[in-house]
Amino acid sequence: MQYTFPNYYKEFSCIAGACPDTCCAGWQIVIDDPALKKYQHFKGPFRNRLHNDIDWKQHVFRQYNRRCAFLNEENLCDIYTEAGPEMFCRTCRNYPRHIEEFEGLREISLSLSCPEAARILLSQKEKVHFITKEKKTKEEVYDDFDYFLFTALMDTRDMLIDIIQDRAVPMQKRLWKLLAAAHDFQLCVNKNELFKWEEMRKRHEDSGYGDRFCNKIYSRINADNIENSSAASACANTPEQLFKKMWKTVVPEMEVLRPGWQEYLKNCLTPLYNGNTDPQSDSGNLYSWQKSEFDFSYPDWQIQEEQLLVYWIYTYFCGAVYDNEIFAKVKMAVVCTLFIHELNVGTYLKNNRQFKLDDQIRICYQFSRELEHSDLNLNRFEELMSEKEILNEAVENLQERIEIILALLTEEMGFELLS
Repeated sequence: MQYTFPNYYKEFSCIAGACPDTCCAGWQIVIDDPALKKYQHFKGPFRNRLHNDIDWKQHVFRQYNRRCAFLNEENLCDIYTEAGPEMFCRTCRNYPRHIEEFEGLREISLSLSCPEAARILLSQKEKVHFITKEKKTKEEVYDDFDYFLFTALMDTRDMLIDIIQDRAVPMQKRLWKLLAAAHDFQLCVNKNELFKWEEMRKRHEDSGYGDRFCNKIYSRINADNIENSSAASACANTPEQLFKKMWKTVVPEMEVLRPGWQEYLKNCLTPLYNGNTDPQSDSGNLYSWQKSEFDFSYPDWQIQEEQLLVYWIYTYFCGAVYDNEIFAKVKMAVVCTLFIHELNVGTYLKNNRQFKLDDQIRICYQFSRELEHSDLNLNRFEELMSEKEILNEAVENLQERIEIILALLTEEMGFELLS
């Protein structure tokens, strides 16, 4: 069995009571069967409380005010202190380690939902890389596991991460290339022509960010500008309006894990979206100007944006071997990073133009907790990425009308992009 993990993986150590939040509140903790048996046979004075605060039918710890019954006032675990760390269930023992399972391979990451894990990731200045080690374990076979597709996904993910980490290229162009490659890969799979992907992938790598590639993008943007030249259309398609539509599409579809999440979003985003962005007025560029101001005031975002994109791609991209949703997973990575950027700028404005690493950590782990700790939310978010609705129009409107690019890439245009 092979195990892969990021180079910063072993830096993690739980900071327990010093943590600014707790991993034992806001979501239900499922107990695995071996741990459940240990709890059933536990002896000693802690036995009664252990038995009373477990829902034996649902195999979960009971919650009070959405906090685990064993979480004390110091945000420490009473199971740990009263019964010992060997009594942890698998979920509590592993968190914040997240494991994706494939035939013969386990890919481990540190979940962004943990404040300390988020701090470690967001503090990385060098390019993240991944380490693979092998351990002797019993051979396993997955029914209907498409190893041919999985190998293509692994190779392509390496290429996508190389694109994301190419710091000599502006992030805007990196995103164009990222989405273009993912789009063409998806077409190969949809047409059952995966054998063509190796050639297409090499063409993407060889083309770089040259005139042919960029001219294709610019010509599509210019064509869209002509088609939507009226004032009404221009106003409806400003980056601000498109982001508002994305938030309004996504947020109502999501399960709320922690009370106050939607109020938190409102408080963060209101300062950003309350400006006058009428394109006919002198202040029509206020929204874009505020985002540029944030990027200038907080230059660490340039690298943190890269690290977040790598995090999402590493964690979820190869899961497409189970559902073929290649393009949707890349779009999800882009949109999650865009949303975090919006929350950053809103927080910066709300805090009188102050923003520090602690603010970035808080935004990232709160966003991750709402998305990554709910299968319903993850699945629905990905479904929204695969629907040809507002998100396909808006995903790439990063800073300067990149929203046009998904409209380009989601057209049924075959492999025309590099022809």
